[in-house]
Amino acid sequence: MKQIVSAIFCIVVLYAVSFAHLKHSEEDANISILKSVRVFRFVKGTAENPVLIKEEHARTYTCKKYRTDVSFVELYNSIETIDEVNIRVDGSKRHGIEPAYEYYNRDGIFYSDEHVCYFQLPVSKIGASSEVVLKKTIKDPRYFTNIFFIDNHEIQEQEVKIYVPAWVDLEIKEYNFEKYGILLTKTTEVGETVYTYTMKNIPELKQESSAPGFTYFAPHILVLCKSAQPKDIVIDYFKTVKEQYDWYQSLISQIGDDEKIVKEKAEEITKGLTGDEEKVKKIFLWVQENIRYIAFENGIAGFKPEKAQEVLRKKYGDCKGMANLLTVMLRSLKLDARRCWIGTKHIAYDYSTPSLSVDNHMICAWMKNGKPVYLDATEKYIGYGEIAERIQSRQTLIENGSQFLLQKVPVASYLQNTATESRKLTIEGNNLKGHVVHVWKGENKEWLLTALANIKQDKQENALRQYLSESENGFQISNLTITNLNDYNSDLKIEYDVLWKDAVTVFDKEAYMSLDNREEYKDFTIDTAKRKLPYWMHFKNHLILEIEITAQADKSFSEIPPPLTIKQPGYSFIAAYTSSGNKLLYKKEILISNTEINPQQFIQWNSDIKKLSEFYNQQLVLTSKK
Repeated sequence: MKQIVSAIFCIVVLYAVSFAHLKHSEEDANISILKSVRVFRFVKGTAENPVLIKEEHARTYTCKKYRTDVSFVELYNSIETIDEVNIRVDGSKRHGIEPAYEYYNRDGIFYSDEHVCYFQLPVSKIGASSEVVLKKTIKDPRYFTNIFFIDNHEIQEQEVKIYVPAWVDLEIKEYNFEKYGILLTKTTEVGETVYTYTMKNIPELKQESSAPGFTYFAPHILVLCKSAQPKDIVIDYFKTVKEQYDWYQSLISQIGDDEKIVKEKAEEITKGLTGDEEKVKKIFLWVQENIRYIAFENGIAGFKPEKAQEVLRKKYGDCKGMANLLTVMLRSLKLDARRCWIGTKHIAYDYSTPSLSVDNHMICAWMKNGKPVYLDATEKYIGYGEIAERIQSRQTLIENGSQFLLQKVPVASYLQNTATESRKLTIEGNNLKGHVVHVWKGENKEWLLTALANIKQDKQENALRQYLSESENGFQISNLTITNLNDYNSDLKIEYDVLWKDAVTVFDKEAYMSLDNREEYKDFTIDTAKRKLPYWMHFKNHLILEIEITAQADKSFSEIPPPLTIKQPGYSFIAAYTSSGNKLLYKKEILISNTEINPQQFIQWNSDIKKLSEFYNQQLVLTSKK
């Protein structure tokens, strides 16, 4: 799909979705997995870890076009151990390959709980094969969540076996099997039930930009371990959401927050404020501005927040650490704040399937008159009361003492994200001159502020000017003023004077011009031959552009393009010129009320985008009356 490209994106990339072990490339297409065999066994463990899952995964690789190396990467953490890695190259164990074991880091930050095992596996020639047998142990059945049947390489033949002893109560849910011919055989052996999934010719996973998370389309199973009785005592895991909530609460009780330290900071931040809501806004803004978000940690740290005082001291934290700090700060001021566990839209599941796979995020809620106001400090520039698209309509598990609240986050209107631009211009020879006012709300505001924050401070104003001018050298900006740059609870406003040189082309008594240099969504078509998955916009969008032009009194607008009116379920493009004598008004409104474009909508979308692009390509004609 052709993207909306502006100058600011030439300087900074806002969004990056990276699944290194799932990324498709030409090298991936050369590699094929001849056979994959995965075996999972529940076994009795120790007093500390009474139930273990032993995994053995054997993969045999070959190449189809040319010799190459396979990048083998396996993540593990404090709950998962890699017990053994056996490698064969062309049938030989004498290959000199030593797997590396390191802490995993992202952007230079090392995660206390996440490690990586990696090495390069050579496949020496076409038709040759190399094998890796990996043995792992999962120490807690809560973390044995899902098994995916797809890889970044095609799999010619695959078998997945799960051995479930009679002392384990387990449920398996199947997802996205329809297109893959996956067969399940269920057999009983001595004291065990064996689930065997077999399949052939599984294509490689091809990641597409702006697509749903792969739980929506990749074939996999969700493993729900409800309870186990390895000895005399029954261990309850997640029979219902209540057990999951109780386990989360047990982790919270282990944190060791020091409310006294946090309270001192909270009182300092809110000094002089008397209203509860004003205090909440101030603390929320402070956490957004002063605590750096560092994504997530795996293992136990993926679910147990860091101590509030440690996040405060280090000035960074993941979503759990930030949500916990915000909660403790508000509670220290006697405000009813709650921790909330939530799965973003990236995940296909909800709490009807109690599992650690259900949620991947934590936020805070302030209970205002008994109703939650959701506060997600990882959304650095979003305002109080605004809700990011990624958590809208999602189920959230809210703290409520020994019980819990299970609610859905409200769906925000597209009006939350309105961005308006108003221009009042006059024609002076070949130039347009006047004043411009922009106002950004919601996620449009967050988008722009995030882009600016990723640029070195001494280059921010230049980048902003390039963005506002669409990198047109003739679009000269002066008297630039910015309002509410650091107040995320208010709309961002930018205004300036503009001299748009050579925007008017004069031929004898006629002049030609194109006023709309924004041209949002122009050529934003979808390649229907290549794209198979739905296209997900980042957020609902509402863009308004109004331009008023006054020409010399002896001139009139003799030709204006016909209006454009496109209204579809989920989006609309409306634009029109109206003129009276030497004055002209242009108004355009683009509305994206549904962020998902499904494949069955692609043809209609492309047709509408073509009409929008054709509208942009038309010019105005100004004629002299003399």
